[in-house]
Amino acid sequence: MKKLFITLVILVTYIPISVGQERTEEKKWTIDPVTGDTVYTEAVMISQSEDITPRTSMIVINPLKFLLFYNLSYFHKINDGTAIGIGIQAPTISGLDGIGVNAEVRFYPKGKNLRGFYFAPNVSYNHLSTEEASTSPFSAGLLVGWQWFPGDQFAMGLGIGVDYYF
Repeated sequence: MKKLFITLVILVTYIPISVGQERTEEKKWTIDPVTGDTVYTEAVMISQSEDITPRTSMIVINPLKFLLFYNLSYFHKINDGTAIGIGIQAPTISGLDGIGVNAEVRFYPKGKNLRGFYFAPNVSYNHLSTEEASTSPFSAGLLVGWQWFPGDQFAMGLGIGVDYYF
């Protein structure tokens, strides 16, 4: 329950800053050079911003995975539409010990590497154990997600996927 609460707090805290809109209020006094009249104007501008900062690599911490695993991944840009990633993970469930590694290739169809819509085939290996038993499953899967940068050095992403364990 505590992990679910922490995950929800992280989501509620960061989702409002990720909308990508900026509000600017402008107040201006000008003097008409012909008549000498002073004119006061106010304007409110709402603009949508887009992150165009070039990036070639990124470190990812996935807060939704905190329900089952602590996960840390590193992604590197191969070209405008492709990035490869590797990661390490450990279970968060009490009584379950172990470690795992994963690899992922992300394809960004719009060519905006490391941001926007992506799909990603992935493979992972985990060694998990309890006091009674242990297992070392391999898995292969597919993830579909969306990633954006609400801050200059901070990314958020949402994704859903399926894995097949063998």
